[in-house]
Amino acid sequence: MLCVAAVVTALMTAAAAQSAPAHHLKSPQLDEIARANAPITDSLISLRRTQALALAPTGYWGGVYRTSAGESVTVYASNVYPMDPALGQRWANFLGSLVHGPELSKVTVMLSTADQISRVCGQDALACYSARGALLYAPGEDPNSSLSAEAVITHEYGHHVAANRNNAPWDALDWGPKRWDSSMQVCAATKQGRLSPGAEDPVRYEQNPGEGWAETYRVLNQRRLGVPESPWEIVTQALYPTDAALAAAQLDVTSPWEGNSTTTRTGAVTRTSRTRAYTVATPLDGTLKLTLRTSAGLRVSVDLFASSTRVAHVTGGGTLSPSTTVCGTRSYRVRVTELKGRGSFQLAASKP
Repeated sequence: MLCVAAVVTALMTAAAAQSAPAHHLKSPQLDEIARANAPITDSLISLRRTQALALAPTGYWGGVYRTSAGESVTVYASNVYPMDPALGQRWANFLGSLVHGPELSKVTVMLSTADQISRVCGQDALACYSARGALLYAPGEDPNSSLSAEAVITHEYGHHVAANRNNAPWDALDWGPKRWDSSMQVCAATKQGRLSPGAEDPVRYEQNPGEGWAETYRVLNQRRLGVPESPWEIVTQALYPTDAALAAAQLDVTSPWEGNSTTTRTGAVTRTSRTRAYTVATPLDGTLKLTLRTSAGLRVSVDLFASSTRVAHVTGGGTLSPSTTVCGTRSYRVRVTELKGRGSFQLAASKP
């Protein structure tokens, strides 16, 4: 009986293996970026590449490929997919064809099955990204008839772009890169409770500007290719990009914002002119910091106004440093008033 049972078990196992669907690594097509008629549910994780590989018992094949433009990009495919270096090269070329910057050489792409992605990214996730490991888990096959693997990986690469951009004082992964963030008024909408940076829970996911940025990145590539746009299904319509936001997104990718710039002015107060006023343009959100240095013996007050609202006020002599967070205001007025003494001053404005 035991021998018969063993034979039956073996036959059932073999039959199950034969009936299981075969996995085939897709050959990517750029126009498939537009096939996104369903939500791209993804997640952000915190894994290094070595940790991620350890979680994949079947292993991966692939490595560093050189794109047609001569750039290096790392692509691995699950061993569940038959080894085909030519397909790995096509995926590398696909990534190189997206709008990108030098961050391309930092990413490690893991083309995986749905089961493998579920194990690493979470039960309901179609893909995920780890900024810690510059690691992008994406499907090697179309998740379903409404959604292409190319659309998913393009969305995820948008997260990789953000992780390699500076949006101080905020995290670009959660808020989006600097110029797009400012164009979409993410700070003001967040203050009003309409957006929720970093929210990955199902209730607030649609209000997450980090996801809005990733989807904007996919639309940017769609527009660039001239392919019909798919419905905006993933996040709130409030994050659908205007033409100005798409232009800002293009700059965020190809000419990243690196930090504040500083302009300096000089002035003086006299018996007949005790006050000086200046306008500081602030086209981008971030931190505006003023540094005013007075000549010996001069004491002043420095007031910073957004429209008619005073947002900062300091008094004294020597070095004064009022600051504020720019959150949708596109210009500020600075007023320097003499309190005691006469003399000159230097005013430096550090702005995003």
